[in-house]
Amino acid sequence: MNPAEAKKTYFAPAERDDAKALEAQRQAFLRDRLAVTMLEAFPDMAMVLNGRRQIIAANRRMLSAVGVDDPRRLVGLRPGEAVDCLHAHDMPGGCGTGPFCVTCGSANAIVQCLSSRMPVSRECRLLTHGARDGGAFDVRVEAVCLHAGGDDMVVVALRDISAEKRRRVLERVFFHDLLNTAGGIRSIADLMAQDALDPELEAECRRDLLDLSEQIVEEIAAQRELLAAESGDLKSRATEVAPRDAIDAVIAMYRNHTVAHQRTLSVVSVDDGVLWTDPVLLRRVLGNLVKNALEAVPQGAQVTLSAHSSPDGVTFRVHNPGVMPAEVQRQVFQRSFSTKADSGRGIGTYSVRLLTERYLGGRVGFVSEEPHGTTFHVTLPWRIPEEASS
Repeated sequence: MNPAEAKKTYFAPAERDDAKALEAQRQAFLRDRLAVTMLEAFPDMAMVLNGRRQIIAANRRMLSAVGVDDPRRLVGLRPGEAVDCLHAHDMPGGCGTGPFCVTCGSANAIVQCLSSRMPVSRECRLLTHGARDGGAFDVRVEAVCLHAGGDDMVVVALRDISAEKRRRVLERVFFHDLLNTAGGIRSIADLMAQDALDPELEAECRRDLLDLSEQIVEEIAAQRELLAAESGDLKSRATEVAPRDAIDAVIAMYRNHTVAHQRTLSVVSVDDGVLWTDPVLLRRVLGNLVKNALEAVPQGAQVTLSAHSSPDGVTFRVHNPGVMPAEVQRQVFQRSFSTKADSGRGIGTYSVRLLTERYLGGRVGFVSEEPHGTTFHVTLPWRIPEEASS
């Protein structure tokens, strides 16, 4: 590897200490019995890093969380590498040096603590290769400087706040949508309770009432599926699905949805073919992308769908004319990330990634740039892999 490439970074310095220096630092820390005892006394996952953000010691809770028995296996790694962060190896320099590290709460807390010598607290959304919480969980990071054995170090504690964040997301998104839809049903019911209702208006109310009722069922089913997917209890059920049928079902679902008010949904092109996949999960994936796209554009804008086949499978695309800021793009698949203070939609793209990659055997990504707008793409194999459906 080119030494210059190895040192390239988007955020924190990439340089590392060698094995000899790491062992000397580790032994210096271990000789401080009070420091070692305090590390084990932490009620959360905790580790000690050197000045280059490399682990030299970790408590038992940390070892258990990452599935390691021998603490020496973590020595020299950086936090993201230890927890198997999805972006830990985006750059040759590893954890802290990639473009996604710019917005990482953990990396920011550690760097700020090392530079200021003051305690720092941050929240961090982690995407990992692991099965835990569907590969995404939230932690509160506490970083405190420590001087042991003549070296400057930083103690980093990670408290799992996934359950707390999940509850907040549920309240912000699920109940928000559910109450809005229920409010629509109540309004129509009040209107229909009037004595002399115009027959044409009454027929329209009945259709709207049916649509809104279906929306409530969809919201509840979506939340139930997401919880089952995160816990590993969800089972995909594959059958033959034509891409056109899948797209038509999603358009029918959202054409009269409140988020589609004065916005247009249309199909650009769809190739022929038949997938062997789970139609319910596919509809959920495409539906989340469509809903997010509709929410992202102003009234009068158009959201388009397409599906194109290749020897490897079918790629579905959902396009809208808006462009996401760079900071949003770096966090778009994180579970609790929100661009809106009142009703964030990070849970939608997170569930798209979870369902697509873990249960449909596919992959998901996006491109968002001027002047082309934003396109999310989901590529599924012609036949769902056996390991995904089991």
